[in-house]
Amino acid sequence: MKMQATITGSRVHNVGYRVFLLQRALETGFQRFSARNRVQNGAEQVVVQYEGEPGQVDALGSIIREEHPSDADISDVAFEPYEGYVVSVTDYMHAIQIEQLSKGIPAIISMDKKQDNLLEKSDQMLQKMDRMEASITGEIRDLHSDLCSHIDQRLSAMEQDIQQIKAKVGLL
Repeated sequence: MKMQATITGSRVHNVGYRVFLLQRALETGFQRFSARNRVQNGAEQVVVQYEGEPGQVDALGSIIREEHPSDADISDVAFEPYEGYVVSVTDYMHAIQIEQLSKGIPAIISMDKKQDNLLEKSDQMLQKMDRMEASITGEIRDLHSDLCSHIDQRLSAMEQDIQQIKAKVGLL
């Protein structure tokens, strides 16, 4: 027995619906199953074709009517007999894996590029901090030198003043 279900809603794409249905089809023991996304008159749809024993077909039909991914927003589910070819569930799994990989690989590449940019910016910031550290260390060294020189001058002047005071008081 072959059936086609059309699930329509404002959010039935990009919520994991086809993988959700594939998992249920496997749990129900289907050998032939496929699901695809399409847009019909501006509405998102998931079109599901499945072939199996009448009990399996009824069970999957109940699942399609009653269960859905948590982020899905469904407005209608329609069923009709199907006469066309239904691919094997194994072939469908391979096709959906390839599709998911084709979505995932660009995302990974994009993340890798962003990570490279972040690393480059981090390196630039570290270099800038190193330059700032060297500059601050140089300024502290200069201040230390200036302070030591100033203190030496003040101590020298104080020693001269003390010598003059001692001379006036007669301690020398």
